[in-house]
Amino acid sequence: MALLVVPALVAVGCGSSSSTPTAASVPVIATTSTPPVTSTPPPTTATTPVPRPPHKTATTTRSTATTTTPVKTTATTPVTTPAAPAPTGLNAATGYGSYDDCQGTCSGGVPSSLRGALHLPGPGAGGACPVSGAASAVSYAGPAVGSGPVYAAQSSPLAITSFIDSSWDGASVTWLAAPGYSGPVLIRGGELGGSGSVGFGEGHIPEDELQLLTASTKSAGEPPGAREWPSFTRVRSAGCYAYQVDGTNFSEVIVFQATG
Repeated sequence: MALLVVPALVAVGCGSSSSTPTAASVPVIATTSTPPVTSTPPPTTATTPVPRPPHKTATTTRSTATTTTPVKTTATTPVTTPAAPAPTGLNAATGYGSYDDCQGTCSGGVPSSLRGALHLPGPGAGGACPVSGAASAVSYAGPAVGSGPVYAAQSSPLAITSFIDSSWDGASVTWLAAPGYSGPVLIRGGELGGSGSVGFGEGHIPEDELQLLTASTKSAGEPPGAREWPSFTRVRSAGCYAYQVDGTNFSEVIVFQATG
C-alpha cells in the first residue's frame, strides 16, 4: 500500500501579532488502496537435454598365452580288428588279448594278411559230414585232427554240453602248433550247409575267432618250440562244422561233427 503526503492549510487570524498557529501543522496521510502485486514465477521453459557423447568404456585386451602340451606318442603294436562285424550272438575278438588265458597280459593282434575269405567246404554226398581224419600232433597225448602245422586236440565227434546262463553249448579243445611254425594263428569257423556259427572261449557270449601267438601252456613230452592253447569251441546246436586255421604260410580246414 503507497502513502501520499498532503500539506495542510494553516489559518492565520487577521491583526494578530502572534505568530502562533491556531492549528498544529500535522501531515495528513492519505491512503490509497493499491491492488496487491502478485509475484508471478517466470514461465518454465522445457529444456531439451543436450545429448551426451556415448560413454567410452576402456577395453582391455587380455593376451592369453596358450600352452600346448606335447602329445606323448607311444609305439604300440597295432590291433587288427575283424574286417566284418561278428556274427549275431558273438563278441568280436579284438586281438590276442581276447583269448581266455591272455586277457590283460597280451597286446596286438594277427596281421591283416591272415584275414582272407573263409573257404569252408560244403556237406558231403547225401548230406554226410566230411570229418577230418585224426593225426599225430607233436607228441600230444590224445586225439588230434588236422593236416598241420596247427592241430585241434579234441574228441571225434565233438561232444558238446550246455554252459550255465548261455545259449551256446561247447566242449574243450586244445590247439597245438608244431615246433616248425612259430608265427601267429587265426582260427574261425562255421556250419557246413547251414547258417550256424562257431564261437570260442568260455564266456557266456563267446568270441567270434581265436587269435593266438604266445603259448599258454605246455604238456609233458612236447618238443622244444611246440606251442599249446587250451580253449573251448562253442556252437548252438549239434551239426557239421569246420574250422579254418590261417598262418603266415598256410591255410587249413578241419571239419568236425558236433553232437549233443
